Amino acid sequence: MQIAATQATFAHCMTTPLPPYLLYLTAVIISVVISLYAVRKIIFITRSRKIFDIPDNVRKFHGDQIASLGGIGIFAGYMVASAFFMYLEWYYVVAASVILFFTGVYDDIMNMRPSKKLIAQMVAAAITVLLADIRITSLYGIGGIWELPYYTSVILTIIGSTFFINVFNFMDGIDGLACSLGILYTGVTAALFAILGDQNMAGISLSLLGATAGLLYYNIAPARIYMGDTGSMVLGLTIFTLCTALLNLYGSGQNTHNVTFIHSSQGMMSIIASLIFLPVFDALRVFVLRLKKGTSPLMADRTHIHYYLLDAGFSHTAAVTIIVAVNILLVALAWLTQDMSPLLTFVILAMTMATFMLLVTKKRASTLRN
Repeated sequence: MQIAATQATFAHCMTTPLPPYLLYLTAVIISVVISLYAVRKIIFITRSRKIFDIPDNVRKFHGDQIASLGGIGIFAGYMVASAFFMYLEWYYVVAASVILFFTGVYDDIMNMRPSKKLIAQMVAAAITVLLADIRITSLYGIGGIWELPYYTSVILTIIGSTFFINVFNFMDGIDGLACSLGILYTGVTAALFAILGDQNMAGISLSLLGATAGLLYYNIAPARIYMGDTGSMVLGLTIFTLCTALLNLYGSGQNTHNVTFIHSSQGMMSIIASLIFLPVFDALRVFVLRLKKGTSPLMADRTHIHYYLLDAGFSHTAAVTIIVAVNILLVALAWLTQDMSPLLTFVILAMTMATFMLLVTKKRASTLRN
């Protein structure tokens, strides 16, 4: 009788779902541990096989004993931990991520032509939009536009996703920056998904957060390995998809009463946009500067925010801290102005970024003169 009672109790425990916070904690722990282990092995293998990132004396001034395959650790930790939370539509996102993962591995080792890499990015974005059906369905009043026609929604989302994949890739320029921003973005989306009651999406976000944190341990200055395109493209696609899915979830009205600090779909639109506003603003600013110089917008140089901060005399760690702090400030401003038109909020965010860049540019010019 005692054995039977014990077996019954065990069976009940196995069929009783864990509390959400334990599921989330488990996802983070699993992804961190796998990522840490994978990255450690990658560092060993790349040093043994002498697979290193080659300095170009334009953006890369590190030594020649550092590899750019840290994204393998992110991918491994994320895939294993998120498997416990995946649902049918998200498998298409995983398929798109696999395409970008192998594209990134090839590019980090062999240097793929930009045109071929762009095609892979657009294919991955198209899979996410068309098969997973995660797309921007409304502009929430921006320019007087609300609900979008299907094909307009598809095209806009594919372009936006492809653009952000490259935008996030630009952030992988100094030690710890892309990892730190990735942790911030996935942390915010995870918290909002959890509050809205979507445990699957919260778990997926936290799986990516944990995997990225595992790499950050080895990527923080002085870096022992870089994220590379292997990780930045997967992160860029997934972060954009998470933001889009979160916006749609709130727009559907599901459990919105749980998020009392966000007042409307327009407010959510402003906050989500502010989350990724900094890298988008920086990319657009750099494109304009390069066009003014008569060079290709895709030509590598040192005009990104993080390089300006380095030129201004800040260390890698200080530059990362400043950029993350400014990113958090933008989210706070969007939250404070959420009852305004999203377009007006974007103007305020752009003015804030312009002021920040003006201060950094002056500091940089002063440092270079001295």
